[in-house]
Formats: sequence, structure tokens, C-alpha cells
Amino acid sequence: MNPYSRLIPRLNGKEIEERFGYYLSLVKKGIAGFIVFTGELETVRSKLAELQDASEHPLIIACDLEQGLGQQIESGTLFPPAMAIASALKGVDRQRAKALLNEVYTAFAEESLYAGINTILAPVLDINTNPDNPIIATRAFGEDPDSVSFFGCEMVSVLQRNGIIACGKHFPGHGDTEIDSHISLPVIRKKISDLENVELVPFRKAISEGLSMIMLGHLSIPALDASGVPATISQKIISYLRSKLIFKGTVMSDAMNMGGMGGYGENEASLMALNAGVDIILHPTDPDAVAAHLRQKDWKPGGKPATPQIRRLQIQEREGFSSSISPEDISIHFGEHRKLSERLSRMAITVEGDTQLKIKDPFLIILNEDRDGMDAYLIHEFRRRYRDTGYCSVSPEDEIPWSAIPKDHDLIVCVYSQTRAWKGKTAGWLRNTIKNLNLTARVFVSFGNPYVLRNLGNVTKIYAYWNSEPAQKAVLEKLAN
Repeated sequence: MNPYSRLIPRLNGKEIEERFGYYLSLVKKGIAGFIVFTGELETVRSKLAELQDASEHPLIIACDLEQGLGQQIESGTLFPPAMAIASALKGVDRQRAKALLNEVYTAFAEESLYAGINTILAPVLDINTNPDNPIIATRAFGEDPDSVSFFGCEMVSVLQRNGIIACGKHFPGHGDTEIDSHISLPVIRKKISDLENVELVPFRKAISEGLSMIMLGHLSIPALDASGVPATISQKIISYLRSKLIFKGTVMSDAMNMGGMGGYGENEASLMALNAGVDIILHPTDPDAVAAHLRQKDWKPGGKPATPQIRRLQIQEREGFSSSISPEDISIHFGEHRKLSERLSRMAITVEGDTQLKIKDPFLIILNEDRDGMDAYLIHEFRRRYRDTGYCSVSPEDEIPWSAIPKDHDLIVCVYSQTRAWKGKTAGWLRNTIKNLNLTARVFVSFGNPYVLRNLGNVTKIYAYWNSEPAQKAVLEKLAN
């Protein structure tokens, strides 16, 4: 078998024109497909179509779109993270929730297909049982098997009904870790019975719903494989997935350039993963080097692949699917999708404590962990509503400027702490700063990870789950209530 048929390397959308010759060369060599990062919508769409036309077999065009096309592609709609969507539908009966989720994930599918993307690396089926988890947090639908299963299965069902291949991740479950597997290998020390009653429940239910693809996490699970090797290269864990959960779809590795595989070179790790039963290697840094290594080792397909021609990956069954959006009416459809995203952002806002705040004379303290400048909108809107609103911004390693904080104002602490790869644990300065402000502030607002506020005492807390302008506007409306 051609080793390229098992590889999905990175495609940088912003460089797709300059590097088109390279990507085309991989297509000619029989590459399985690409994982797309960033890019301008029409350029990516046009060039992906050219690559598909040049390929002997349908290409898997995958993308991390947990929040819709706008997560990676310019002009696409960016939706709230999974935890915000679950919060927006909290208390809504399941039938009404399903109707709204159908709107949301149909929008995901329509925009993705328009861009030329046929595989969405979602849903996240991890259960966020560890509040110190640095990499899942708001990416998870919730903290219990039932809610994660419900939302995850709806996402799978709607995406696949609309012609998208869904990929559940990160098997066997990345929720109960304090380590980002982009940086190093997490070890989950749970009994098999605990795993089966919690972490594995959403995967089992999604499989029963016809989930097409599962991504393995770079996770050590001694209860499933006492050797402690990452699930990515564990024949025992993959066999468990196949034989115990009866998964007949496609098994994909997580990105092979991640630190969770740091104990192994990418070439050898790719060989080990394929021999263990992985069908698709994701994000090899150098696909030519991996392919050469596999040929040198006289690699033969191991495990029990879902199909003898992995590249086809059920795409041929869906070749009739195309986006219902045409270039002429794109602004109408995308506009409606943005309105839906804004509506969800408003619905997601959660208030703990005094719901009749009636803030009259605010002073803002901005804690911006990522220095991303997303607080500019909030400051502008506060100053528009409350003339001469004072504020100070505190970034990593800064001290609280106590002398600049007036004592006769309503102190509002806004925390910007996003979940992203390679970041690591929440910085100690953020935890300490929040703690030091606890007795002084009237309100804490989280524009991101809600768990950063979990240890606060008798104070009002507002959770927005992300830092979009609609979310910030919705918070401001709560404060002005």
C-alpha cells in the first residue's frame, strides 16, 4: 500500500497559493488529504477544488472547526465554544434544543462544504471533570456523561446528515487531565470501571449514532494498557475501541508534532501507530520523510482498518453533497449564521449571585492572560454607556495598581483567559490576582475559562465562556440591568 494514502499533513491556507506546487506534488504522490489551517475563504475554496480535481481519489479535507468555519477561515462564521452552546440551552427541553442545534450544525456543514472542507475534527467528546484542565475546558460540552453525550451525538448526527464526516475526539477521553498533550503526555489513572461509566460513555453513544471517525488522544491510560504508551501507538487501546465499543469507522491519530508524543520520533511513531491499528496519521511535520521511513521498514497495514482504501473514507458515498450556499447568496447565508451565533452568545450568559446589579459608577480591572487586546471593545462600550469609566489593564506578571483603583466605585474584574493549544496551565499570577481582588470587587466576569472563578467567595460571577463582541455586549447588558 502507498504510505502516502495514510497521511494527512498540514495545509496553510494563507500560503496555499505560494506553496500550491508542493501541495499538488503530495496529491500526485497519493496523499490521503490535508488538515487546513487559516486562509482567505475564496482563495482556499478555489485552490482546494483544484487539488481535488487533480487527485485520483477524493481527498480528505479536514479542519479543526469546533466553533464553525470562522475558527480557521476568514469570513466564516465563528460560533460560541461547546460549553457556551450547552449553557445557552440549559433548561431548554430536548426537542427545542435539538431544533436549535440542527440550525447551528447545519450552518457548520453548509459553510464548511462551501469552503471545500468535508471533514470536521469535532465534536469534542471529552468530559471536563477536572477544573484545572488547561486544554479542554470550554471546548467540552459539560462535566457529565449525559450532557456531553447529548450535544456530541446531535453534532455528529447533523453534520453527517449534511454530508460532513464528523470526528469525535480525544479517545479515550482528555477531560480528567491537568496536562496539555500538546506539551507532554498526560497519564489518566482511573479504573476501567470508572472509564466505562464516565469517559467512554459519549464515545459509545456517538458510535451507536454512526460516528464516522474517532481521533485518539496522546494519552497514557494504564487501565487499558499497562505499558503506559500513548493511546496513539497502543494496540491494546485501539483493540478495545474496535472490539469492546464495536467501532467500525476510521481511527485517526492526533497531530504527530505534539509534545505528548515527544518520547518518540515522528517517523517511528507513525510506523508504530499504523502497526497498532491507526488508519490515518494526522499532521506529520514531514510527510515525505514519514513515507520514506515506512517504505524503508517495508511497512504493511496493521490492525483492522475500517476500509481497504482509507483515502475514500466514505467520501465517495457523499460525493453528491455540496453546500447549498452559492457565491451569489453567501452574504445572506453567512449573515443569518452570524445572527444565530450572536443569539447563542446572549443565551449563554450565566449569572451567579446578585442578578439585579444596577451598576452605576463602574471601574474596570482587565485581567488579560493572553495579551490579545480583546478588551478594547468592552472598554469602548463601557465608556459609551458610562461616561469617563475608569479602568486599568493587568497582563501577565503585572502587579495590581492599587493606587489607581478608586474606593467609591463598583469594581468589575473582567478576566480574559482562553483555552488554546501549547498554552499550558493557567498562570499563577492570574489565580493570585483574582484571589487578591476577591474582597474588593463587586463583580467578576469570565470571558473564557469559567473555572478561573471557581474558588471565589460571596461575590457576583458572570460567565460568558468566550470573548466575542456579542458576548461582551451581552455581559454589559446584564451589568446595566
